[in-house]
Amino acid sequence: MHKIGISEGAIADLSWAEPAAKALGLEIHVVSIATPEEVAKNLVGMDALVVSLQKVNAEVIAALPDSVKCVGRLGVGLDNIDLEAAKSSKLPVIFQPTYAYNEVANHAISMIMALHRGLMTASNGIKNSEWIPAPKVAEIVSLQDSTLGVVGCGRIGQSLIEKMKPMVKEIVGFDPAITTPIAGVRMVKTLDELIEASQIITLHAPYMPSTHHMFGKEQLAKMQKGSILVNVSRGGLIDENALCDALNSGHLDGAGLDVFEKEPLQADSPLRSAKNIILTPHIAWYSQSAGRRLVTWALTDVHTFLTGKDTLNGKFAAGPFN
Repeated sequence: MHKIGISEGAIADLSWAEPAAKALGLEIHVVSIATPEEVAKNLVGMDALVVSLQKVNAEVIAALPDSVKCVGRLGVGLDNIDLEAAKSSKLPVIFQPTYAYNEVANHAISMIMALHRGLMTASNGIKNSEWIPAPKVAEIVSLQDSTLGVVGCGRIGQSLIEKMKPMVKEIVGFDPAITTPIAGVRMVKTLDELIEASQIITLHAPYMPSTHHMFGKEQLAKMQKGSILVNVSRGGLIDENALCDALNSGHLDGAGLDVFEKEPLQADSPLRSAKNIILTPHIAWYSQSAGRRLVTWALTDVHTFLTGKDTLNGKFAAGPFN
């Protein structure tokens, strides 16, 4: 029976893991990996480590006991895992890029629609005994007259694109990794081209050094006055202080964030008091089925790797190695 160490805090509900573990014949243990010392102690005898957003840096990888043959990532993003260190140590890393692309796209669309219609402003006004006249709720340019800019046109971006096509005048896409046309999308070669063309921008790009603060003071200033910005990808894509300035000055009409540079969001973050902003606690991935699906797929792929079979759902971000 293979033993799997699940990092503490990686799974919101451990009952999601138990049926899959039983069916696969796995023995699961919740362990802390907060320090390299804990890694070395708590993973003794474990065959694999499963994490979500917990850091798996070079120090953690170096501290892993020899018994650990792979890392399973509960999710899509890989910025919390040092892939170069994993490759150097010949430690396979399996992630799950498809488990919740519809959920994330739907969350972004929900934010777009709520911000575009000024729902939060209008609702909060009534709760505060205000009756805000329609022109003061939000810009509310007709959605059918608006251009939607999609930064990152992978699975999630394309799911959003298909759902938004009937609602907007035009969709503009920017993704240097996409080399084939996407039906109904005008792909542009630079981020500036997308910014200048769009009234609504939604981010679905990975976080890496080249995308750090890709929406900073300069890019936010180039956005059309009254525009909307939504981010359900990674917090580091946006300079949060610059975003607050753009919102509070009235340059942007609204923003929706499900992700932040530091999570949980700090109590003194200026985002908490920024104008016309919707904040959600990194829940875009969630649905009743997505949580269970993610855990089941991750455990299944770890099991199939450990038993010498091909993974069924996930992909290798590092490895497999001979």
